[in-house]
Amino acid sequence: MERPSRQLLEAGLAFAAFGAISYLGRRVDIGVHLMGLLGLAIPLIWGWRTGRWEMMGFTTANWRQAILWGLGAGFLTSLLGAIVVGRIAPPPDLLLQLALGIPMSLLLASPFQEFFFRGWLQPRFASALGGCGGLLVTTGLFTWWHYLAPLDEATAFPLNTAIGFLSTYLAGAVYGYVFRRTRSIIAPWLAHALALITFVVIGTGNYLPLP
Repeated sequence: MERPSRQLLEAGLAFAAFGAISYLGRRVDIGVHLMGLLGLAIPLIWGWRTGRWEMMGFTTANWRQAILWGLGAGFLTSLLGAIVVGRIAPPPDLLLQLALGIPMSLLLASPFQEFFFRGWLQPRFASALGGCGGLLVTTGLFTWWHYLAPLDEATAFPLNTAIGFLSTYLAGAVYGYVFRRTRSIIAPWLAHALALITFVVIGTGNYLPLP
């Protein structure tokens, strides 16, 4: 088992790299692709090298429970997002948006965030700071990352408001809690994907190229 100090150092360095690449996405398009790639690569390469997949929640031991918690958390965070946005205005190209948004949410947008933040970062902070401390710190970094990444180009969610900040932190805390509760990455993965798909339905998220 790695020492807590080393885990904190690894987590800090990994987040610094991930945050820097994400911020690069505001300047050049390749940064967006590198952001998604890095979010997937760090946990997957670490799991491949160490074989410690279960630490990151890659397990089928309690997959039914994880799916139920994921569905519940997805409903809760979707409702929270809809309340914060305050309107439901499905886009005219909704079917096309969903045709892209559903697979993108399930296979890329949710996994690169959840594998990195909940699967890889949260266990390291939890090992050093305790379960609650690890959840709170990871959620704080998850919220901060939303202001580094070029998300404002793909969503109309009001991030730059107090309610936008608080709701993003709360949603992250829900994802962190269901990960801690189920010890499965399936729960936050599914919950986050459902919230992203809901954003498409209510006209807040966009998966089509901007004009």
